[in-house]
Amino acid sequence: MLRHLSIKNLAIVDEVHIDLEPGMSVITGETGVGKSLMVDGLALIMGQRAESNLIGAGANNAEVSAVFDLSAAPAAQQWLDDKLIALSEGQGVVRRALSKTGPSRAFINGTAVTLAELKDFGALLIDIHAQHEHQVLLKKDGQRLLFDEFAGAQINAQTVASLYENWTAQKDALVALSATQQERLDRQRLLEYQLDELLKLDLKADEAETLDQELVLLANAEEDIALGSAAVSLVDDGNAEGGLERLKVAALNLSKMKDPRVEAPLKDLSRSIVQIEETHRDLTRILESSAIDPTRLRWVESRLGEIHDLCRKHRCSPESLPDLQSALSTELESLLTSESSAAAIEANIAESFTAWKKAAETLSKKRAKAKPTLERAVNDLLHQMGMSAARLCIELTPATDPSRHGLEALSFQIATQADQPPQALNKIASGGELSRISLAIQVATLGANAIGTMIFDEVDVGIGGGVAQTVGELLRRLSEHTQILCVTHLGQVAAQGHHHLKVTKDQSSSKVTSLNEQDRISEIARMVGGLKITDKSLAHAQEMMLIAKS
Repeated sequence: MLRHLSIKNLAIVDEVHIDLEPGMSVITGETGVGKSLMVDGLALIMGQRAESNLIGAGANNAEVSAVFDLSAAPAAQQWLDDKLIALSEGQGVVRRALSKTGPSRAFINGTAVTLAELKDFGALLIDIHAQHEHQVLLKKDGQRLLFDEFAGAQINAQTVASLYENWTAQKDALVALSATQQERLDRQRLLEYQLDELLKLDLKADEAETLDQELVLLANAEEDIALGSAAVSLVDDGNAEGGLERLKVAALNLSKMKDPRVEAPLKDLSRSIVQIEETHRDLTRILESSAIDPTRLRWVESRLGEIHDLCRKHRCSPESLPDLQSALSTELESLLTSESSAAAIEANIAESFTAWKKAAETLSKKRAKAKPTLERAVNDLLHQMGMSAARLCIELTPATDPSRHGLEALSFQIATQADQPPQALNKIASGGELSRISLAIQVATLGANAIGTMIFDEVDVGIGGGVAQTVGELLRRLSEHTQILCVTHLGQVAAQGHHHLKVTKDQSSSKVTSLNEQDRISEIARMVGGLKITDKSLAHAQEMMLIAKS
């Protein structure tokens, strides 16, 4: 839902800031004051291409920003999540900046986005019933979603789409499996050769790491033995010049001293002698187990060479070779059983198609049952809105090929004259007629799948009296399901609004004012009675507002 709109330097608007509420907001004002500039600003928010002549006279830049409450817009929240754009306190803040010297820029929650991304996001938030390119109902996907929800068939439609995707996935798997026999044979021979190498290598877990460590010991064995032997001889307690023997002599001398203060140093020295004796024994054992083994060294080097040769061939680490062997084995097994796999997939394809067709037939029955009901409801509303010759026809055309959408293509077609054949909605020339048709469809479906904010511009062109009141009542009814913004020049429509915005023009600039109850009465009286507002027109306006509230 749209919460706030700011426009700066757009055409004849210097700067306006508008807070918007749930329900139905009407926008009124005399001809030429710029009532539709709010719609133009929101069209820019939805990604409409910007022209430099939209920038106000004397300015080099223009800006439109809108704040949306996304708490009831899960699709918009998901879009932001997919694009890694943070949700700002449950809101979506969209900003469009125009410049005479460069391209326009767009931002969502402070993140720069492309025009295409802006269109995608805007389509989840606003539906403008004025310019054709913004109307969801002009798109077949939008018509189908709306109709299926009206028919209570949205779950059926989702099931059909899912089964169709499963069926096509099975067909793709069969195509992939049905490569030429020679290609399979070539791949099979390569896999057998690669597996034979890996099996012959017979690499054990952590073997490469263990051999690397052993290689370091073997390669440095001669030097290590020499250094270790020198260290042992320096410590050797059998040598009068050895460090251990000298420490023992020192301890003996200290033990003969009468000074009690040497007790502590003597204890420390005695413990050190014990530790050095243990060190001497450990070093001796290590040296006794060490040996220079050129044969073992050559074998370790050769074994590591074989391991690393295979790693380079397959571009992997030694630790990955067992996983590679398992993957190659699985692929080879799949190739060897390709004929039986193909037969199984073909059976699955047949089962998947049968399941899709059964679900699609159920969906078709629901659509066929709902078709006349929706047509009658829309046509009744069109007649109430002064389009007595108009008729909606929902075309369910059998599809030539299986589709994720079912057994038929769906389109809304309309005829506005008795002798006119029904045609697609986007063939309708009159903006006012198209807005009323869209309004009738939305009201008939009670806002099913409604966008958070719907804008109606020119919805009351060419009507008046009771028809205008009917249009206003329908807009108010629709606002129970979605936020409505309606640009109108008819008092009967304006009286139905929950909120009222008036656009005025001061010299060369437009401004927007939110009207209180008394100001609303005066504005509606002006719309109904003309420039001269009388007590009678004021009373009539007040009565119209009371009727709208009842």
